[in-house]
Amino acid sequence: MSSPAPGPADAASPPRRSLPTIGGPYFALAVLFGMNLLNYIDRYSFFAVGVQIKEAFQIDDFWYSILGVAFMVVYTVVSPLMGWLGDRYDRRRLLAGGVALWSFATVGSAFSFDFHHMFFWRSLLGVGEASYGVIAPTLIADLFPVEKRGRAMGVYYLALPLGGALGYALGGWIGDHWGWSRAFLVVGLPGLLFAVAGLLIHDPGRGASEGVRHAGKADRPKMGDYVKLFGIPTYVLNTIGMAAVTFATGAYAVHGANFFQTVRGMSMTKATTSIGILSALAGLLGIALGSGLADYTTRFTRRAYLLLAAVVTAGAVPLGLLAILEKDVAISLGFLFGAMLLLSMVLGPCNTVIANVVPANKRASGYALYIFLIHVFGDISSPVILGWISTQFGRPEVEASWLGRFFSSLGATPVGDENLTVAMLVVAPVLAIGAFFFLLGSRYLPEDQQRVSDAATAGAKNTLTVSYH
Repeated sequence: MSSPAPGPADAASPPRRSLPTIGGPYFALAVLFGMNLLNYIDRYSFFAVGVQIKEAFQIDDFWYSILGVAFMVVYTVVSPLMGWLGDRYDRRRLLAGGVALWSFATVGSAFSFDFHHMFFWRSLLGVGEASYGVIAPTLIADLFPVEKRGRAMGVYYLALPLGGALGYALGGWIGDHWGWSRAFLVVGLPGLLFAVAGLLIHDPGRGASEGVRHAGKADRPKMGDYVKLFGIPTYVLNTIGMAAVTFATGAYAVHGANFFQTVRGMSMTKATTSIGILSALAGLLGIALGSGLADYTTRFTRRAYLLLAAVVTAGAVPLGLLAILEKDVAISLGFLFGAMLLLSMVLGPCNTVIANVVPANKRASGYALYIFLIHVFGDISSPVILGWISTQFGRPEVEASWLGRFFSSLGATPVGDENLTVAMLVVAPVLAIGAFFFLLGSRYLPEDQQRVSDAATAGAKNTLTVSYH
């Protein structure tokens, strides 16, 4: 047997490591889950104390929305760069460095004296979050084969409802007792421990779960390869659908607690605790149901992941409308729980679809572009759009117009000089558009998944041929 040839044979060799590795795929998944959990605790702690921040900095709904999305704007802009780096360099170092940075930025938020200070720290937070947000799903895809990947992704995304609930509950409770600044201190410091753990997790190499490792310059994608992502129909249509879902979740996250306090008259602690508990239950049940149903229904159709996303997103439309228009707080929260439950069901399947239709050596950039698009058109846009609508429909001349009278007849009347009820109603038609694109994307899913599977099989055969001849 001759020695392996240079070039493509490098793809079969394990990556060089300058840092020790602890544990296997499940330890790595636990660390990535912990990072994601702390990320969402931080995000929702900010929203939990949003009313206090508005009062402290003397800002309205529009400028509060700007603060709410500042980190997401930077996160989205930086994500493509992190995707490029993640396809080329040590993913553990990128991951750990990013987590350490956003932990530092969260702590820094506690020392903000005005709008501009807070804007700086929330923007810096986005730089750190971009690294793990792009890299973590690619690691999971390489740690777990296709038949286990959906469940692993589901576990990873369980951090969203749990983190959201903890963020709302902790942020609201701490804010009520000690003020908003202390909340950022409590949730920021633990991230440094997970940054260290991120340096030690197992990275099996790009493409390992599919029988081939991509390594070296020969396998690094070029800019033209990223443009080709737009030629994958499922990738494009799934991204549009997820942008609509992200639009809704961003609106509920930034303005949900604000709505129930200012429009429905709940206290900060009661509003944040109620929404936190409902978010946790809806997310846990929704992600578990979504991942389980998607995997089960693939026995009957390979379109299952996106068919499921289309059905549940469409189902969330009437529930979202009723949640905003219903004046009874308990019933309103019940409808909101139903909408959040259904929207949570898309997270595992739709994020797994990206891993399944993008080749292994382009996945970091594939996720980066996906993240960029769903946030630009989703939870970056929605809070600002809703904040602007709230301000505009609170003006007396708009309230007196035919459109203002129409919304008033539905019960969407201003509170003070803002009308957050009208703004929140915008979510429903956006979700209806998302459901349509999920349905359309399901038509292309089997073919696009098969293309990646065939390419991976061919790559594994070529690697073995080069290594043994």
